[in-house]
Amino acid sequence: MPQLTVDRNLLLLEAARLYYEHNLNQAQIAARLEVSRPGVSRLLQEARDAGIVKIQIIDPGATGTRLEAALREKYALKHVQVVPSDPNDAVLKTRLGSALVHFIDTLLGEGTTLGVSWGSTLQAATSHLTPRSIKNMTVVQLNGGVSKAELDTHASEIAGRMGENYQAIPYLLPLPAIVDTAELKQAIISDRHIAKTLKLAREADIAAFTIGAFGSRSVLVQADYFEDDEVQQLIKQGAVADICSRLIKADGSICSKELDARTIGIELEELKARPYSIAVAGGPVKAQAIKAGLAGGYFRNLITDENVAVTLLAEE
Repeated sequence: MPQLTVDRNLLLLEAARLYYEHNLNQAQIAARLEVSRPGVSRLLQEARDAGIVKIQIIDPGATGTRLEAALREKYALKHVQVVPSDPNDAVLKTRLGSALVHFIDTLLGEGTTLGVSWGSTLQAATSHLTPRSIKNMTVVQLNGGVSKAELDTHASEIAGRMGENYQAIPYLLPLPAIVDTAELKQAIISDRHIAKTLKLAREADIAAFTIGAFGSRSVLVQADYFEDDEVQQLIKQGAVADICSRLIKADGSICSKELDARTIGIELEELKARPYSIAVAGGPVKAQAIKAGLAGGYFRNLITDENVAVTLLAEE
């Protein structure tokens, strides 16, 4: 790790400890650290964004915020967590990822199988992991994620880091999310090692995944799975979102059965059947995609941000 990064982290840690553990005010901290008072405020916010400081609010009634309660009621969800919105995409993904890891930690127990998808939000979640040993735990990758382009999906890295964090056995799918033909897919998944990994994914106790808004800027398109004309054709067919690399319409139905037959990973009906199917997604472009996933009933647990929550509650 570069020395500047180490020094910065030490400064963040010292500012956080002085404020949260020693109860010094920002003026006192500014004098001790020889920075401005606004500089202290920025340090404390950076410490929170980096996961050095985690603030947990205990809800005695276990009902959560009004937004969370309203979303649970409207969409018949088990668990909802709404994080503050932020125009900075990286900050928002950090908040979503932190909330996901905290929720997963409350569900883990001996013999748990945790299934994870990939994407930048799941990647952000791995920076909030706290080392913990779970006996006989397994982590499995839910869908293929090898990109045809230079884009790094971090698919194997996400599952691998989670496995390492919980001292669990990781099962990876070092494969493309979508292949050229259904026949090629069948040949690939008939391999006994791949078949075992997919079986574990189908039987996972917890499945954590993000939801993508489908369009010319979506991750699947950036990963070079589709040509421009294919993207436009899929949009004409009604594609609005992807869940575990499977495209769905606004009503939650599969957009293209032909494409679905070429997609490697857990199927959406199998995802729906998991005891804890957790969707984590936020940002203004994700509202329609999340609503499509809700329409399909593919998850009963949702982590999103305030602006998306308001949009979901406003729509009929």
